[in-house]
This record gives sequence, structure tokens and C-alpha cells, in this order.
Amino acid sequence: MTAALAGAALGGIGLVGAGPANAFPGQAGLVKCESSGNPTAVNNTAAGQRAGRPAGLFQIVTKTWLANGGGQFAPTADKASPAQQQVVADRIYAKSGSAPWECSTGSGPAGFGSFSGQLSTGSADSGAATGRSKAKAAKPQAKTKLKAKAKAKAKPQVKQQVKPQVKQQVKSTPASATRSNPNGDYTVVAGDTLSGIAARTGVAGGWQHLQQLNSAYVPDADLILVGQKIATK
Repeated sequence: MTAALAGAALGGIGLVGAGPANAFPGQAGLVKCESSGNPTAVNNTAAGQRAGRPAGLFQIVTKTWLANGGGQFAPTADKASPAQQQVVADRIYAKSGSAPWECSTGSGPAGFGSFSGQLSTGSADSGAATGRSKAKAAKPQAKTKLKAKAKAKAKPQVKQQVKPQVKQQVKSTPASATRSNPNGDYTVVAGDTLSGIAARTGVAGGWQHLQQLNSAYVPDADLILVGQKIATK
């Protein structure tokens, strides 16, 4: 978007009603260059602010807009309807041709050739409302789609890890329970093994000798019971 009509305001044009909206020669090319056909376009760059805030289809600066009767429609060009903007642009062209614009006249989209069919006698804010409607229509429904997608995607259930049961060194009491050694000086506790008991109590010959000492009561070296008494000497 270029900063057009940066010069002094154009005056001397009488205001008798709104006046007809007639496309001036080469208007379509000028509109395409200035605003790409966006009636609510505003040049808010630093250069645009210095130039006087070019706005609307024809990028008319505020001072020039008001000096040529734009105030009867809206305070700035971007707040007026496309046809109202054309009325003011026609007045400027009738006074000075295309000289006030940085862009030159020429060919452009047919839709930019005339806005006379869009002349509105309604409120001054009708152009702004049109711009807002266009912006609303063009806005993709991204938020709704994203929400729906997020809702449909269920959180994967965290697989509950079941800790494997630690194989107990001390087995459950079988049908024929192992008996305690009446001469036992050591009582079996959870987690005990014959090799562990032999190591802790200093049995010479290790678990093999410990089993021999208790052969009548511990026939299976892998089977000792919690609370069972065994001899270590």
C-alpha cells in the first residue's frame, strides 16, 4: 500500500448533496495499486502517519478527505462505503486528475472499475461495517476445528504397570509341613535361604552342611518356612 495524496488538501469543490459516483478513467488500475480493492485499508506505517493516514480504496489522506466533502459520509475514508469513497475520489480527480496519487491510473480488475452501485445514504459507518463483515467471512473456523479435534482425541490410558510378585525365598507351607528342629538355635524369617543363614551364622560347609544338620526337618534345600527352627551347630 502506498502513501497517496501526501500533498496539501484539495478544496474549492462545492457540496450539493452526495453527487453521482462515476468511475474516472483508469480508476481500476489506481485502486488495485493503492489498496488492492480493500475499502477499509489504512496505511498505519510511520511514512503513512507522516503523510496524513492514507485510507480506503483510494488511500485518501484525512485532510484531503475532509476538504473534499468526505466528512458528510465519515470522519475518514476507511469508515465510508466504497461508493461514498468514489464520490470523494471523483471530486479530487475532477479538480486535479490523477496527480495527487502516487499510483498511476490504468487497467485493473473489473470490480475496481466502478463502485457506483454501492452508494449508501445510510450511516457514515456503513463502510466500516462492510469491512468487518468481509473480515468475519474470511476468517477460517480454525478454533472450532481445533477444539473438536482435541475433544475427539482421547487421552491414551496409561498402562498400569503391575509389579511382578517377587518370588519368595520362603515357600508356603505344603500339605506335609516341614517341622522345626527341637535343637534349633535359629528361627527362619521372611527372605531367608539356607545359603544366607549359613553365611550369617558362619556354618562351615555352607548350606550343604546346614541341610545335613537338619536333614530330618529340611528334606528340600529350597524349602524352609518362616518361624521354623533349624540347628546351625
